Parts: sequence; structure tokens; C-alpha cells
Amino acid sequence: MVMAIRGWSLMTVVVLALLGCGETEREANRMAATAQISATEWQVLTQKRVVFGHQSVGQNILSGIQSLAAQAGVNLPIVKSRTPVASGGIIHFFVGQNEDPSSKLKDFASTLENGVAQGADIALVKFCYLDFSGDSDAKQIAEEYNATLDRLGQQFPNTTFVAITAPLTVAQTGPKAWVKRLLGRTPSGFADNARRQEFNEILRARYGQQERLFDLAKIEAEGAGAHEYQSRPIEVLNPVLTYDDGHLNSQGEQIVAARLIKFLAALPSRQGG
Repeated sequence: MVMAIRGWSLMTVVVLALLGCGETEREANRMAATAQISATEWQVLTQKRVVFGHQSVGQNILSGIQSLAAQAGVNLPIVKSRTPVASGGIIHFFVGQNEDPSSKLKDFASTLENGVAQGADIALVKFCYLDFSGDSDAKQIAEEYNATLDRLGQQFPNTTFVAITAPLTVAQTGPKAWVKRLLGRTPSGFADNARRQEFNEILRARYGQQERLFDLAKIEAEGAGAHEYQSRPIEVLNPVLTYDDGHLNSQGEQIVAARLIKFLAALPSRQGG
């Protein structure tokens, strides 16, 4: 009898897991379908010069842009450089050190001040999920991020500085998470995503109304379901978009890339203004 109950329970878990996978895959397909890029959007983006400071998730997004451009037959230069580039397109570079967000802001600012901002229409700097842990002071990190963008915006008035919300990780669920809770421990992906959300909410309040926010976290969380930490809802990464609980897989790359392309194309140019 006990064996039968255990077998039934295991089968129930498997069936529910499969149903959940089906739902997340359908959500990912819906996300991709709603992010189609028009010929006009491609044309507008190729005429802009974008500077992007990032780490590995940023490289995931750039890989998605390259893939979408190749599929569309669009020539969009994506150049890794810390010096000015004559052509338009996306100039990018790795900033600072992971787990040290201050180093990324200082590196981004000094690189722009050393010339890479020359002729830039848009500039963005993105943190990594590794820059936040359950002990992070999200408010202090957000204040430093905002102050850096404010200062650079004053130095380079013809460049639009865009804020990007911090990327997320998958929240641990299932039997392992249940056992951790039983032992009084928090499953992985809850405390650190809560700190990321604190940072992201500050950016949303500051830049959302100005239309200078690319909400990466919101895109990553679509279809991930409802999660709570300390009685508050939190956003987590949809498992169907990742191969290791943090970095984007090819499907995730293209979904986020398509949203970023559309966002960048819609931003008004400030050159000569």
C-alpha cells in the first residue's frame, strides 16, 4: 500500500512537471510571436550608434541580436571595442568585475569619458545577476547606478542613457526546495532575486515614466508563475529561457534581443539637440 502511494505521488509530480513545462514553452512561444521586428525598426536601429557595457548575460543578448539580424538579412555591425568606432551599430565591452557593481559603473564611466561615447546616440550599462546576493544593499547600488547615469547624461547631453533592470535567476522548486523549507532553509533563487527586485523597482520608479528603461527582468519573468519571499511577490527567471538557471539559452537570447531591438529603435535621437 505504501509503495502504491509513493508510486502514485511520483507519477503525480512527473505529470505536473510536464504540464508546467508545456505551459512555460507555450508562454515562450507567445513571447517570441509578439516581438516580431519590422523592416522600419531594423532600418532605424542600423542608423543609430549604441554603446553597451555588460558581462555574460549581455553577451547572450548580443548573440540573440546577431542571430535575428542574420535571419532578417540585416547588416548591423556589432563591434567589441573601448575606443570610438566610425560606423554605426552596437559598440560593446565587458565592464568591471562580477560581484562588484561599483567596479562596473566606474569602468563604464571612464570608458565613455575616454572617448567611446563620441557620437553615441544611446548608452547602456547592465549589471549581472551575480552582482546581487541575499545580503546586497540594493538601495545603495541603485543610488550609485542612478548617480552615474545622471553624471554621464550631463557630460554627454546628445546621448540618451538607458537604465536596464538586473537579470534574474530561476527559483528552486520541487522536492529539494520542499526539503530545504522543512529544514528551515530558504531554497536558492529567492533571497537574491528579492534583492534584484528591490534594485529593479527603484529603476522602474525613476526611469519608467521617462521611457529610458529597458526592463530585462520583466521580460525574463514572463510566464514564470507566482513566487513569494517573506510574504512579498518576487520575479524569477522563467526556466524555459535558460540553460543553467541564469544565462539565456538560444530561445531566451532571441526573445530578449527582439524586445531590445524594438526598444532601441523607438528611442528618439538626441544628436544635434
